[in-house]
Amino acid sequence: ELSKLFAAVPISHIFCYDKVRATKTAEIISAAKGGQVHQTESLRALNVGRFSGQKRNAESEAELQSYLDDPDCCIPGGESLNDFRARIKPCLQEAIDLYAECGVPPMLVAHSSVVHEIGNIANGDHKSVLVEPGGAIAVYVTNGKIDAEPIFKPLKTSPGTSRAKIIT
Repeated sequence: ELSKLFAAVPISHIFCYDKVRATKTAEIISAAKGGQVHQTESLRALNVGRFSGQKRNAESEAELQSYLDDPDCCIPGGESLNDFRARIKPCLQEAIDLYAECGVPPMLVAHSSVVHEIGNIANGDHKSVLVEPGGAIAVYVTNGKIDAEPIFKPLKTSPGTSRAKIIT
């Protein structure tokens, strides 16, 4: 679906984090566009350390939230929220600079924690641009202000199926 959505959209570069799911997504889009995929560790999801792979429950979510509420505190076995932010912000700025330089937007393929941070940077609200997996957001810069909004949301219809909604 994303490949179809972006078929007619010019894209200068495609950057993705260096894990299989993001790389495959980027390659599918790139195949339709004829561009090259650039992998980077900088776009990896927030490293939640020992919380990774744990079954979610109220207790574990509250404990993880305590680390997020203290953004300088490192999540055991992971990274602090501020370290994550320091890793993501330069990637976003590089994408903005590439667009300013060549006039054609780049694409970033990343996990939801990166989308959360883009919402935080753009709108001061980390939940402002959330999409389901496979969704897409657009980042705009107008008069030096960064803004972001969802542009593609897969819609769940029933287990194992989904539809897509392009937001205009």
